[in-house]
Amino acid sequence: MKFSKILPLLPIIGLLTSCAQPEVKVPDAQNMLKEELTQAPTDFVVYPDDRPSIPDGKLVWDSPQKGNCASCHGATGGGGSAEGKAVAALSDPRAMAQKKPVEQYKFITFSKDPHHKMQDKLTNREIWNLVFYTRSLATPAITQADKEAIDPVFGSNCAVCHGTKGDGDGPLARNLEPMPANFQTFRRFYDRTDDTLFDHIANGIKWEGMPNFLGKEDKKKNVKFDHAYIKKLVAYVRTFHVSNEPTDVMANAGGAPATGASTTTSTNTDTGAAAPAESGAGQAKTGATTTGTDTTAPATQSSTTPDAQTKTEAEGKATSAASGQDKDRTQLDMGTTPDGKPGKPAEKSGTGAAPAESKPQ
Repeated sequence: MKFSKILPLLPIIGLLTSCAQPEVKVPDAQNMLKEELTQAPTDFVVYPDDRPSIPDGKLVWDSPQKGNCASCHGATGGGGSAEGKAVAALSDPRAMAQKKPVEQYKFITFSKDPHHKMQDKLTNREIWNLVFYTRSLATPAITQADKEAIDPVFGSNCAVCHGTKGDGDGPLARNLEPMPANFQTFRRFYDRTDDTLFDHIANGIKWEGMPNFLGKEDKKKNVKFDHAYIKKLVAYVRTFHVSNEPTDVMANAGGAPATGASTTTSTNTDTGAAAPAESGAGQAKTGATTTGTDTTAPATQSSTTPDAQTKTEAEGKATSAASGQDKDRTQLDMGTTPDGKPGKPAEKSGTGAAPAESKPQ
């Protein structure tokens, strides 16, 4: 056979020979399905999407259906015993200052016996709320009065770099390397102990532009940065990534009205319209007013009988009819007829004024 006849068959021969390659076998392929290789890591941290709430954490701490932490640790975290074993106290300020919030999160979420694992019992936000409520048992959150007193001090000493909202966007931020810390970065500040924050404020951070404040004084604000004041600054910095206010969702979790009071329906005797009564009172404020004077009258209950209502309506119609007759008399006295046409003035007798009949012209 000539080579010229074989040449067109070469591509077909190549395809046939390529399909005959031996199968590649992976002896350990089944090992890739082992449970320990596919299960989620036990130390994975999911950071919150908003500041955790300390008051909401207390609800989790006290709730028998949620954390039920008080049953072992005590109402104030003072410790105790459970199942014959000692329970750690959580109200020691010195010990709590050395704990990172992220470490407490991992312990609560993934811990094993004797501590209960909360990963499948609480939501991620509830766990973070519980973490910071637990920390508040040892180091209470800063009061609103202290926060308002520190605001101007922070503004004149810290905001120039860290920004007024702690976002790290102050006027000098772009000129610093590295840039000032953003206090609202959860990943960064949940990995810092209170002792670490104290050290950074008191002694500064070398080569990063963070000055030391311990022993200094702001004479214009009449503030001395001693140990006690720097501890307040640590608590102040925590407010940028922790809230001391309850959320609306948790505040209304029980399904009760926001005011905690029941409301009743009452009827306004003047208009017949229903109006909500005041909480805790058997009366409701009505809109009844007189000329030049605002008056408030008690409202009657909506249990008015049909007969009484009919009687009231009849009296109202009679009053309206009488008012119409008085108006007609007045118009006659003024020299006009009820339909607005000019009429003959009334003649008055010696015993009193009486309307005169107007005769057609």
